Amino acid sequence: MQKVELDVSRGELLRDGEVVRLRPKTLAVLVELHAREGQVVSQQELRHLIWGQQHGRETGPKQCIRELRRLLGDSAETPGFIETVGRQGYRLVGKITVLNSGTDTTGTAPLCVGRTTELQSLADCAAAVRAGKRIVSLVAGEAGSGKSRLVETFAATLPRTADFWSARGQCIPHPGAREPYGPLIEIVTQLAEGASRKRVLRLLEDVAPSWRDLLPQLRSGREPAPLPTRLTDTHPDSMLRELTALMERLSQQQPGVIILEDLHWADQSTLAWLLSWAQRRAPARTLVVGTYRFDELDKSGDLQTTLHYLQRVQDFSPITLDGLDETAVADLLKRRFPDHRLPATLAGELRRRTEGHAILVDAIIDQWHRDGVLESSENRQPPEQDITEIVSAISRGAGKFIAGEIGWLDPYERQLLDIASVAGIRFSAAMLSDDRFEVEKGEAVLDRLASVRRFIQRAGVMVWPDGTQATRYVFRHALYQEALYDAIPAANRQGLHQRIGSRLETAFKSRTGEIASTLADHFERAADWKRAAVHRGLAGLTALERGAITDAAAQFRQALVSFAACEPDPETHTAECRTLLGLGAALIVGDHFTTDELRDVYERAAALAGRTNDPTTIVPALAGLWNHHLTKADLAAADELAKGLDDLAEDAPALYAMVAHNAVGQTRFFRGDFAACLPHINAVCSASDTNHGAEASVLFGEDPGIVCRQYAACVHQLLGQSEHAERLYAEGMTLTDTLEQPFGRAQMLWAGALIAREREDPVRVLERATALIETCEAAAIPFWRPYGDLLAGWAQVVLGNASGLQQIHEGLNAQAAMNVTLTRPYGLALYAEATGRCGNPVEGLKALASAFKIIRRTGERWHEAELHRLWALLSVQTGRTRNASSALRRAIRFARTQNAVTYEKRAQDLLDRIAGQLT
Repeated sequence: MQKVELDVSRGELLRDGEVVRLRPKTLAVLVELHAREGQVVSQQELRHLIWGQQHGRETGPKQCIRELRRLLGDSAETPGFIETVGRQGYRLVGKITVLNSGTDTTGTAPLCVGRTTELQSLADCAAAVRAGKRIVSLVAGEAGSGKSRLVETFAATLPRTADFWSARGQCIPHPGAREPYGPLIEIVTQLAEGASRKRVLRLLEDVAPSWRDLLPQLRSGREPAPLPTRLTDTHPDSMLRELTALMERLSQQQPGVIILEDLHWADQSTLAWLLSWAQRRAPARTLVVGTYRFDELDKSGDLQTTLHYLQRVQDFSPITLDGLDETAVADLLKRRFPDHRLPATLAGELRRRTEGHAILVDAIIDQWHRDGVLESSENRQPPEQDITEIVSAISRGAGKFIAGEIGWLDPYERQLLDIASVAGIRFSAAMLSDDRFEVEKGEAVLDRLASVRRFIQRAGVMVWPDGTQATRYVFRHALYQEALYDAIPAANRQGLHQRIGSRLETAFKSRTGEIASTLADHFERAADWKRAAVHRGLAGLTALERGAITDAAAQFRQALVSFAACEPDPETHTAECRTLLGLGAALIVGDHFTTDELRDVYERAAALAGRTNDPTTIVPALAGLWNHHLTKADLAAADELAKGLDDLAEDAPALYAMVAHNAVGQTRFFRGDFAACLPHINAVCSASDTNHGAEASVLFGEDPGIVCRQYAACVHQLLGQSEHAERLYAEGMTLTDTLEQPFGRAQMLWAGALIAREREDPVRVLERATALIETCEAAAIPFWRPYGDLLAGWAQVVLGNASGLQQIHEGLNAQAAMNVTLTRPYGLALYAEATGRCGNPVEGLKALASAFKIIRRTGERWHEAELHRLWALLSVQTGRTRNASSALRRAIRFARTQNAVTYEKRAQDLLDRIAGQLT
């Protein structure tokens, strides 16, 4: 009988040592058959699990089975490996040994008692995941309740039931803003360094290039690249989508488990991915297991919000851990002291005094075992008075007990663990000292503590950019780290943070961006405000690079707090200005253009930029202020700022000159001067370069190449050039796809819906407006969402659905809540037309009166001719035909001054109809 082995990570079949490469789908089919060895797997199951909705799902299973039989020298008539079972499916009947499945089958499960129900719940989730369901299970409990032990036990038992890959990410407590996607980056790194390295790296290249670029050291043949500080080579908004695609593709061949520890410390981007993953409906054989402290929810509003929405997801499986009961404590004592006869009352007393707190029960039994306090001669139980004395010494609180445990450390062990607690929950000896001898001496002591699982345990090897290598350790529980940290005198803690931050800064050199958030934490706690501000600002740029807009804003805000504590100097002013510009860009995308915070940010940035006379800071600052005033329809102030930008354009780099042209062109567009705006918008369209995309998003919050096409499409539609307008819309949409910018996509979809509305094409309007709403919801873009509601509601009414009127009303209210005045007359016009179609022209005339009042106050005249036409149309409905004729003549005159052929023709057609009716 030939020896057949399957190397999952390499995707290779070995027949008596002869290597045969398998196609990905064929490999996935064989892995699935092997995981259910002896069971019948139907074609329908294989289609669902491996092909999903992809092309080839109907014939794929048969083709892969034929290919496997050929490679194995097998046949359907006399099967030695794969048997066809009637019309039911296929069964693996031959012996195939699996290599490198991505799991460690040599480890033993940690001792976990009293959690049978919870372990079974996780096992049921794993079985459902193998069948194609995507499940999220979150384990909640107080600190030290045994959440990590439960998850570790579950993960350790997986290889005995199925070949799952698994990866673990640890959320880290930060005093300030948290690193976006931190635990997920750790998970991707583990997968890329694991047994399935080649497959993961191939998938990173194919579907997750943004994540690949975060792990340059894992790509063979390339030098690690420093994190860019200007983000010119990145796609800011693709991280979430790419990670989802990576995990879905990875689980097609082999099911997996993602473990996210301590989600109460998770950053917003990680939680956003978790919720997005859970809400998707496509098959994905990946189980996400998370842990969190329910007593920390008040401190983490983000997690509470995520849990609120997860409760609505069908395949969400929550688990809550209570204290261990007496039976569980007795079981644990019996397992830890198998050769002892223990008093029957001991378990109950231990449970009562510890309240079943898992970490406390475990630690006390560890101490008893270590100190031999339950030892007795001739296998007899200790005297009852000894038991009473032992139990009475138990502290009721975990904190008190841990403090007592710390007291048993010798001075050098205590010194090392004190410093380690400042370094963080994960650390190495290299972080604790600059002296090589001290590092080696300290690592030996730490390794001894880890070998007996006192406070810490090993967690792999750490390699720094300067070549330093050291064993990585992790505190066995956050309570140990917190107790050690809190016991250090304040001044000593501050000094340790300074030294550890400096050590890391030196080791990472030009690659400090990779750990910017960690460095900022250390320097903030050290009160080294200048270095804290610089690294926090770099952490903000990193967040923008990853598309984590809310996290980026939090990082930038905290950087500004540190800048405020710095002694002012030119270097600090420049760094603060760039931080302000980053915050402005994040606010534009994540909030909207009209907030007081945005105005204050750009006013401060403009004041700082004015001291440097540097166009690369002055132009973004003035552009931010211009955007703010324009959106509030303060066109006089916007016009002045646009002229100032135009004056700077000649001496500015190309990107900045494009922004200046856009400002002038858009201001003139909204004033209704189409002839004057076109040269500026066309200049940007002809000069735009996709290489500017990411830098533009960071500096300005939007891409000038997209913006110019957005407004150029609108102008050309109003000029009667529909084909040209559609071409510009298509160019803009292509550009948003290339740059992967949801904000730009929202801008273009609004323009696309608007030009379709001006062509009176409600079906196309509804299609594009619905896409706009979906884009805003998926990417958390609040500013453009009301625009989608306005246009979608109008289209619904025109198509005969009166409920669209309420959607328009909601869009207007949302704009008012954001203090958005620009284009409000347009929204009121949509509402007016819709009310007229619904039989209430008087309400429509009231809306138009409000629109005219805004126009007189602001000077926003691009849509004024259409307002006069709509006034006429509604006047006819109310029987005031004479008023209608005069309104239409005003509309025609105004449209002609703008050369707005679309509006002129529409008004003339209505005037001719009215004249025909009168005659």
